[in-house]
Amino acid sequence: MPSMRSNILHIINSLLKKRVIARAKSFHLVLIALFFVCTITAAEGEKEPTADKGISIYKALDALYKAILDEKLDRARDTVHMLDDLYKTFIVLITKEYADDPSVLAAATLSKKVFNVMSKKGWHKARLLDATGSPYNPDNNPRDEFERDAIEAMISGKRYFERIEKTGGINHFRAATVLSADMEGCTYCHPDKKLGDILGAISYEIPLDDRIHFLE
Repeated sequence: MPSMRSNILHIINSLLKKRVIARAKSFHLVLIALFFVCTITAAEGEKEPTADKGISIYKALDALYKAILDEKLDRARDTVHMLDDLYKTFIVLITKEYADDPSVLAAATLSKKVFNVMSKKGWHKARLLDATGSPYNPDNNPRDEFERDAIEAMISGKRYFERIEKTGGINHFRAATVLSADMEGCTYCHPDKKLGDILGAISYEIPLDDRIHFLE
């Protein structure tokens, strides 16, 4: 007859397969269950608790970590897509105003101000990247390997590029989306470009929740 410990591990395994454990309530229940299994194991003097079908607590922990990371990645991607829609919408609106009234802040200038505020508040980092080779502002040149690779990807025809990088012991989700001359107003600041040409990209950096790192 299966032991209580085996039953708990089988339940955890089932939750992992269904990919529901990253939700807050399920996550806490799984941690409590794993703690309970460890307590029983220590009391029985075993080194590694293993259920009848071979799932060990270490495999469960590894799967738990991967499932939580996958959930965090999905949320980070959704956040990037939402921010990209938001930023590009106001870039278009501001560019239309700038075309009629040059005294209005240019879209790039306003974007940087917004990016700085969001970064200072700890939400995310965002940067304008140049793909023309002759940036209107030298600060828009790619600064690191990710940004250089992203621009190369955009020039080769991709509209989206992403990577996970570890900084300070924390995984960061980095993504970049293409910026093109989609309206006549874009050529006011980029007179050597025509409609449809690639101007650069917006790069995003979002720290993945460091609460998952205790499982590493």
